[in-house]
Amino acid sequence: MAGYPLTPRVGKLAVEEAVERPYQQTVDHLAGSHGIRLGKELVENVVETVGQWWLEQDRQDYQSARDHCVCPASEQHAERCLVFADGVMVHSDGAWRETRVGTVRSEGVGGLTFKSSIALMSDTEQFGQQLWRNACRLGLRGASVTAFIADGSHWLWNLADRHFGRAVKIVDFWHVCEHVSKCSRAFFGEGSDEGRSWSLAVCGTLRAGRVDDALAQVERLHPRSSKLRREEKHELVTYLRNNRDRMDYPLYEAMGLPIGSGEVEAQCKTLVQQRCKQAGMRWQRSGLESLLRVRCAVRDGRYERDFGRWRGNLTAWHMAGKRRRAAAA
Repeated sequence: MAGYPLTPRVGKLAVEEAVERPYQQTVDHLAGSHGIRLGKELVENVVETVGQWWLEQDRQDYQSARDHCVCPASEQHAERCLVFADGVMVHSDGAWRETRVGTVRSEGVGGLTFKSSIALMSDTEQFGQQLWRNACRLGLRGASVTAFIADGSHWLWNLADRHFGRAVKIVDFWHVCEHVSKCSRAFFGEGSDEGRSWSLAVCGTLRAGRVDDALAQVERLHPRSSKLRREEKHELVTYLRNNRDRMDYPLYEAMGLPIGSGEVEAQCKTLVQQRCKQAGMRWQRSGLESLLRVRCAVRDGRYERDFGRWRGNLTAWHMAGKRRRAAAA
């Protein structure tokens, strides 16, 4: 497979196993459970080759769409299309860097649900384009209701405004509560009954969609001579004002929309952290992105569906790359 001394069945199995556990554990598991003896470097190279090929196809599709001004064809009919995005830090190329994670969930007639995720160490524009393309494939443009759900990070709302302009924008309610609790601790102390009561009152007001009333509750706090309290109060007031148009929670719930971004937070943990942030792991960007590209496909069910389609093209692509590198040497 792809120029490696593997049958397609063994190559497919090795990749599926390697996206779920560290490479050495994969080698041990293949030998112990399947009687297949492969070297760690071989398994790692196969996974990276498959992932790089898929990433290259993504780039080519994106460039072709830009050149011809066309949108990705819809593969699903969706009544509602929900888009979630977040980021998680991973150690790569000698430093902690952000991996951007996005999940699209489309809901069709009869309760049919489809999901697709991406995880990229890219700039906001490239990530936004790929997330938008995923959403288009899952029925974004034909959906009667679309929503973008995230925390209050500026880069996420800039991305949403640029690529998901008609979507209902929702700031994660639980992140809002975390900001309220942080301010409460500065004023009332850790774990105090007074602070807990104040936080519950403010969060309850926000849950009811009364952002102006919640702002008034925060404004009534007196920081006195404490610099920390002044800073925390200012930070919370600014956060609420910046996100006030994304906090109509009664409306969102009446529309049947989620008010939390827990879906993508779970993806950050299961897609990225569980596989890529184990003790002592250090990555190069090319290896990490390749692994995550295949891991997303396996978790979403696309790897099994697409395996027969890309195997021959992968081999041709891999051999052409080897010839180019040999000619350049």
